[in-house]
Amino acid sequence: MKYYAFSTAFCAFTLAMFSQSWAGNMITCPNISEATQIDDCPVEDDLMRMFKDGCGFERNPTAKKPELCDSYAEFKRRKNTALWESSDGEFMGHVTCAIPASEIKNSKPISVEVSQNEGLYKVSCNYQGGIKLTLRTRSVCRVPGVKNSGTVMRADCSSDSSACKAECD
Repeated sequence: MKYYAFSTAFCAFTLAMFSQSWAGNMITCPNISEATQIDDCPVEDDLMRMFKDGCGFERNPTAKKPELCDSYAEFKRRKNTALWESSDGEFMGHVTCAIPASEIKNSKPISVEVSQNEGLYKVSCNYQGGIKLTLRTRSVCRVPGVKNSGTVMRADCSSDSSACKAECD
């Protein structure tokens, strides 16, 4: 019985992971008004602890991203985020906690981009206020109507949010 439950769960997970490639190969940027905040925003004490752990009391030149250690204000600007997820669970992104959730949910899509690194494609939907939700897939993706420039394909869709799409094989 345990094997059957595991097999069923595994099949459901596999179908969910590859559902976008079966849905007509066109992926549309999600309606951010239906997105959900998954994590809580960090509290000030947690941000300060993360800064001290990662940067010390002074700029740490051996840190993975030393530019984060230039100032606590810059660190907080970049790290005061919470994980958000599209309603279908396929797009995710760390969104700043400096913007109220109601404002995030009212953001309009402004562009879509596709990038590729070592066989993994990222479809990134960019919204007003610097908000970005990303889908990662092994399917080959491109932005329709945009010539492949090698690394990143971008399209402005600020005037027509229905044009925020990517095509994946």
